[in-house]
Amino acid sequence: MKLFKLTALALASTLALAGCGDDNDNNTSSGNGNNTPEVPIKPPVDNSLSELEQAKEMIRTAKLFVSDNKAVTDAYEDVSDILTEKQDTRLGYTFDIPSDLKYYMEEADVSQLTAADINALANDEEFETALGNIALTPEKGFLATLSTDGKFTLTGSTKVNIEEYDYVYNPQTGLYNPVIDNKDVFTVVFDGFEDALTSNTSTTNFNGSLGFKSIKIGTGTDAVSLSSNTKGATVSGQFSDKVVVNDEFDINDANREGITLEKAVIKLSSLKLTANDSVIEAKDFEFAALDVSKKLADNSLVVRTIPYKLAITGKMTKQKPETDVTITLNATANDADIKNFLIVTDTGNVEETANKYIGMEIVLAIKGKVTKEGATTIPLDFQANLKRTARNIIELQGLTASVEGKKLFVTGKSSLDNSYDVVSTQFTVEQNKASIKLNVDANGDFIKDNMGKLGDIMVNGKDYGDLMDNDGKVTAKFTDDSLIIL
Repeated sequence: MKLFKLTALALASTLALAGCGDDNDNNTSSGNGNNTPEVPIKPPVDNSLSELEQAKEMIRTAKLFVSDNKAVTDAYEDVSDILTEKQDTRLGYTFDIPSDLKYYMEEADVSQLTAADINALANDEEFETALGNIALTPEKGFLATLSTDGKFTLTGSTKVNIEEYDYVYNPQTGLYNPVIDNKDVFTVVFDGFEDALTSNTSTTNFNGSLGFKSIKIGTGTDAVSLSSNTKGATVSGQFSDKVVVNDEFDINDANREGITLEKAVIKLSSLKLTANDSVIEAKDFEFAALDVSKKLADNSLVVRTIPYKLAITGKMTKQKPETDVTITLNATANDADIKNFLIVTDTGNVEETANKYIGMEIVLAIKGKVTKEGATTIPLDFQANLKRTARNIIELQGLTASVEGKKLFVTGKSSLDNSYDVVSTQFTVEQNKASIKLNVDANGDFIKDNMGKLGDIMVNGKDYGDLMDNDGKVTAKFTDDSLIIL
């Protein structure tokens, strides 16, 4: 896959991730350098409540959390469909334009294409082949340039005509004839587009970038707008030997020559997409990976690329259903552990060395508000911190969920087998001085005794009730004979 395509895919994936949720600015630590919220701590105790009321309050808050979560899930079942099918298709072709123009300029050995040049090439076979399903009618001022070191720039407006074909069998001739499957005409305006993802210099340390001030696609209700900056995405790669990262660079070819990736990092400072009634913004995105390898008995090199970091801050606003949420997601493994503790076996599998494990931390924080049916606003305030603390243990170090100003606090631990599958999970839900311990089996089902009891509702070491599951109906029964149905 060409590096441009890979980075364009990373940009698209970043927007998709940013559109999933939310970020917690209030709990963000300024000392860890990566905008990652610190491990949550237990909220303060409300001593105005009796112990029995503390037990009931914890269950009521849990019930609200479950019902709100279901309401949000129902309301946002199709929320990921930010773009219509037409807009999504146009977006894909829009990123094909600079890639295709750059390819033609490299093959034809030209450093500049003006609007007049492109119009003159309208019937040129090589130019048509480079553009594929696309035909361009640029306006005056449209300009593409390519430097001797592979830096490509693009600015200006152009009409885009796309035709997609399907092949239909003709029983009379016994042939498959091309039939137009999709036809569309729209306008694209590039402002400050810059692709410096390739270089003609042989080096062990490659640095590239891809970005733009803005890209405007279509008009009216079909309009899609992207904004970033000319160094929006940066790509760095450290290799075990010198390589030329040009437009045809393929890491698999480099691997076959015995060259491996010591470290690759893709960073994104900011990217915003506006379409229909939605705005998605992604920033502080970082993705990192490195290679582990082994030379086999036949002298072939087996290489496996291991991602070890994904971090993103994103924000999404919508009119319907009304939404204003942000997300912070950071999943990070220790890159030194990967180099020291991961091995490639003779069969090409990747394994941890005996009695060693790769340290890993995951943080997800969500904050904002959404609406559900009936225009009820649901405030979101959620954060979870997980950490791998042993070869077979993943700990939930802390999870806080706020519902109507009241917070649940959860800790837990999952045990893994030798295949890294979860075999059991235990966690404790707390609020004030109330708590309940729950257990989950390998199938993800809550474990209950033969009477249907999931756990004891405790306050200060005293038992104030039972959480019961009878044929899927979960009920809290308290010592004063009152019930709360979840």
